[in-house]
Amino acid sequence: MVLKQMGLLLKSKNFVLLIVVVFAFLLSRCNNEDKTTNPTAKVDTATCSSKTINPNGDSELALLMRKMIQSSASLKEMVKQGKLPEQFPEEFLKIHTAKPTNSDTKKASFDGFANNYIDNLNTLYHSPKQELTRNYNAVINSCISCHSEHCPGPIKAIKKLSITQ
Repeated sequence: MVLKQMGLLLKSKNFVLLIVVVFAFLLSRCNNEDKTTNPTAKVDTATCSSKTINPNGDSELALLMRKMIQSSASLKEMVKQGKLPEQFPEEFLKIHTAKPTNSDTKKASFDGFANNYIDNLNTLYHSPKQELTRNYNAVINSCISCHSEHCPGPIKAIKKLSITQ
């Protein structure tokens, strides 16, 4: 009796059509899966455009901070070799006027942190060799202090710039 009912069901055009549609859908999902649709695919952030990283575009402050990170990484290697930095990066003085991505980022305390960073950076660029590491770490610590209050996202990367003594 059950077999007879299943036979009638299989003969139904709607049931056969449903099976075909489901099979076609499953087959297309398997064939079309790639890195853009696979949520577990790894993304190479080095090749991502800044538009991908920040869909609102890059602000002046974000671009400036990226230059500061790059400069700090170079300074770290120089300081570890006991070399003095060559020329103070005047561009970093724009920290006070650079527009952030989100206007709420710059709280009232931002300028104090920015002044501390510039003062520590200036001290580093005029350091005697025996104080390079200490003064370099003061620059990095001023970045960490500011980011602790204003934009904590990059703190982990900034901490990696410190030189252990």
